[in-house]
Amino acid sequence: MENRRHADIGRRVRVDHDPPVTPRDRMLVEWVAQAKVGDALPAPWSYASRPLESVVRALAIIGVIERPPPDADWAAIARDASAAAQRWLEQHPADAGAAPG
Repeated sequence: MENRRHADIGRRVRVDHDPPVTPRDRMLVEWVAQAKVGDALPAPWSYASRPLESVVRALAIIGVIERPPPDADWAAIARDASAAAQRWLEQHPADAGAAPG
């Protein structure tokens, strides 16, 4: 049955803009850029049942890294994520007029 009021219902819609980066997202990217092997993950990601996957998922959503394949090596992803986070921060400097996150 056709929905005459909303003919496009059920169709995928592409959003042409990037979602805004929240202060919490930026804090995560800054942490990843500076993290060393063995550093404890910041909250709330440290509370996740799979903390590393939670961080990687958040970084992929923000656009810092590409979504990794399911069989990816997590250690390699972590190393690459640190360099990617540094590049992302260079491309997205903090707004000088914004309140600190």
